[in-house]
Amino acid sequence: MTYVILGAGALGTSLAAQFTEAGIATLLIGRGAQLEHLRREGLLYQRPGGTYRVALNVAAIGELRLTPADTLVLAVKAQDVEELSAELAHIPVEGGGFASDLPVLTLQNGLEAERIVARRFPRLYAAVVRVPAIYTRTGTVRVLAEPQFASLTLGRYPAGKDEVTARLTADLVRAGALVEERADIRRWKAQKLLHNVRNVVELFAGSPEDAARAGDALAAEAKSVLRAAGHDPAAEAERRVSLEGWRILRDPDDPGGQSTWQSFTRGARSEVDFLNGEIVLQARLHGLAAPWNLAAQRLAAELAARGGAPGDIGLDRLLQLAQSEEAALSAVPC
Repeated sequence: MTYVILGAGALGTSLAAQFTEAGIATLLIGRGAQLEHLRREGLLYQRPGGTYRVALNVAAIGELRLTPADTLVLAVKAQDVEELSAELAHIPVEGGGFASDLPVLTLQNGLEAERIVARRFPRLYAAVVRVPAIYTRTGTVRVLAEPQFASLTLGRYPAGKDEVTARLTADLVRAGALVEERADIRRWKAQKLLHNVRNVVELFAGSPEDAARAGDALAAEAKSVLRAAGHDPAAEAERRVSLEGWRILRDPDDPGGQSTWQSFTRGARSEVDFLNGEIVLQARLHGLAAPWNLAAQRLAAELAARGGAPGDIGLDRLLQLAQSEEAALSAVPC
């Protein structure tokens, strides 16, 4: 049985490295310069305990040959899931059938990836992933966590547990992750989104105080909207696998940020429409307003359109735009 990991970014590459080191059969599907570098030189993998090279089993999606025993792992960003799942679904499987017959695990932030994948893949599993992986340079990935490289919560989507979730859990633990198997994975996806709406703040330059204020406002608004939309985000107190001994390290000399920051740093497409934009969508569908998340989404789109980098827009613009949206709403008569 092979885990076919699709997406050679920070998450997919670090997961492939951990599986490979644990002796778990893995094929990493990549593209472009990253794929060619990994073919030629392997991965330069940096962990708190040291830096070393890992020879990964890699291929392009056009070279993919699937068997009925394979498990698919989607490790691309949410904005790339539609294109990938459409291409992947009809790839033949040895002996008959197609990729859409295989179990598939989604690792994306936000709530949209599973809705997209479920249109084509009935054997769907979802995970919430916490991994401080940094990928800004071709062929190099840093994971600044110890002793485990990541924390995951996973389950069958939309609900349940089965033999596949049990196997996924066992293999991920063997590969060096903290893992919790849950039957209510959608609640944990909603909980993670409350954290991820804060990611956009790293795109703006400003004081730590203003960053904290903006992040708190985005998260509070997101929680209110999600609850009104019928979501019930899980609480940390419900967690059965303790994170107490798991540490995320920070290098004070390294400006590395979270996934949204990394995408803008590399000039890749933005996931903001599937994070803050999800809150805006849910608000609109339920007759609500989300001025803070709307302001963040608009400014991130502006930054992307002009090819800007993190820090090119000040936090003051985000605060001003959000406050003007709030003022406009309060001026509308009931």
